[in-house]
Amino acid sequence: MYIYIFLYFFLAMLGLVTWSRGQTEFIYFILYILFVLFVGTRFDTGCDFYTYFWRFKLLKTDFSSLTSITEPGYFLFSVLIKKAGLDFVWVNVFGAAIFFYYVIKFSRNHPRPLLLIALLFPLLVIQLSMSGLRQALAVAFLFGALDAFIKGKRTAIVIYILIGSTFHQSVIILLPIALMVGRTFSLIRVIGAIVILMPVAVYLLSDRMDIYQDRYIEELYGEMSSGGAIFRLGLLILTASVFELYRKNMARIYPKEYNLMRVFSLVSFALVPVMLVNSVAVHRLIYYVVPIQVYILAALPAAIFKSRRVGNLAGLVPIALYAAYLVVWFSLSRHANICYVPYDSYLL
Repeated sequence: MYIYIFLYFFLAMLGLVTWSRGQTEFIYFILYILFVLFVGTRFDTGCDFYTYFWRFKLLKTDFSSLTSITEPGYFLFSVLIKKAGLDFVWVNVFGAAIFFYYVIKFSRNHPRPLLLIALLFPLLVIQLSMSGLRQALAVAFLFGALDAFIKGKRTAIVIYILIGSTFHQSVIILLPIALMVGRTFSLIRVIGAIVILMPVAVYLLSDRMDIYQDRYIEELYGEMSSGGAIFRLGLLILTASVFELYRKNMARIYPKEYNLMRVFSLVSFALVPVMLVNSVAVHRLIYYVVPIQVYILAALPAAIFKSRRVGNLAGLVPIALYAAYLVVWFSLSRHANICYVPYDSYLL
């Protein structure tokens, strides 16, 4: 537990300091190496560690089955590693390398990039990248899509999301954001984008729809619930609520990101009824909302306070919020202590 809390506060301290561009680039490099080693070389750490371990051990390196697999990206990723004669640890190392490349690429857009990375640590680094590798890789390419959105590259958004869906098909539901690039936000445009592209997303997701219905709605494989989902959703709703109060300021200060922020703010509220159906489904969907939710959270102080000095001090609030979440999660969650404590690594 303590190693995770130490790393979080280390990242938070980096995020509170104003660094020069050259210093920031050097910190990016150090953090990239640190994250790839910390996440990539973990041993028996993460709830899905042995699921992926045995999947890799039993994997048949026959490319003929590639076309019949619903998520071929992860299959190809694993097969290439196995054909190269590498052990399972390299699946996590290369996975972490991809994930953190896109985390850093996305964070460069933020005025306080290191604070953004610190706030991503509890949910997307520990809980996702150190456990659900397939969805972590899908989120990595979502980071690429979000970066492309901010830079106005519509085609790149579609490509990134389609690539991400080959690792975890559920990310395809975010395809409609491609039609919201470079336009003034309006609810009609959002609905129009959903109407136009959501049928395409549903079609591409069709192979998994029955599985998701059986698992999360009908619960044919047994009752499924996530006790921590309500707290994670609470963080989203809290951030979205404050954003809605200051959205005019956010639109003025962050014009390129505003459409994304508003869309994901509305998505946060839309997850509330999903929570009533199945908390595990919400738990999975939250990972796709967290990148922009954290982006908003790290950006809000500048929109709320006119004084830059006060705004910088207000950066302590989101840090404290996620610190409290991290401590409560490790204190109360059975999964947190079973899956992540103690931390172990192939390097130790």
